[in-house]
Amino acid sequence: AIQILWVNLVTDGLPAIALGFEPADENIMKVMPKRKSDSVFSDGLLKVIFSRGFFIGLISTIVFVSIYKLTDNIPCARTSTLATLVISQLIHVFECKSEHKNLFQIRFFNNIFMIIAVLCSLAMLLLIIYIPYVSQIFKTYPLQLREWLLIIGFSMLIPVLSKK
Repeated sequence: AIQILWVNLVTDGLPAIALGFEPADENIMKVMPKRKSDSVFSDGLLKVIFSRGFFIGLISTIVFVSIYKLTDNIPCARTSTLATLVISQLIHVFECKSEHKNLFQIRFFNNIFMIIAVLCSLAMLLLIIYIPYVSQIFKTYPLQLREWLLIIGFSMLIPVLSKK
C-alpha cells in the first residue's frame, strides 16, 4: 500500500505542477474550440486514457513475470514492477505535453520545470530502492543493470503501442 501511495505522489505531484508551465502549442489558435456540449473526454481522450492505462498495466505485469523468471526473486520482481510503473508514468507525462503530437514529435526541453520534476521523481525512485533504511520502509530490492535495461526497454514500448 505504501508503494502505491508513493507512486501517486511522485508521478502525479511534481510532474503535474510542471505541466502547468508548459508553453502553449504553436498551433493553438488553429484548433477549433470545443463545443459547450462536448464531454471532457471528447476527441478520443477516453480511448487514450484506457489504452495507456491498459498498456502500462500489461507492461508492468510482463516485467514482473520476466524478472521473476530470470531471478527467482519476488522482491526483485516487485521492485522492478514498481520501477516500471514509475518510469512508464514519467514517460507518459511527456506525452501529456500535447493533445495532438505523440512522444516522438514533441519538444522535450522547452519546459525546464518538467525536466526538473522528472529528474526529482527519478531521484526519489532511486532513493527508495538503494538507500538501505528507506528501502526497508518501502520493501524494495536493489536492482541490477539487467533489470534496469528490461524496465526501460519495456517502458519505452508503451508510447509505441499506444500512439495518439
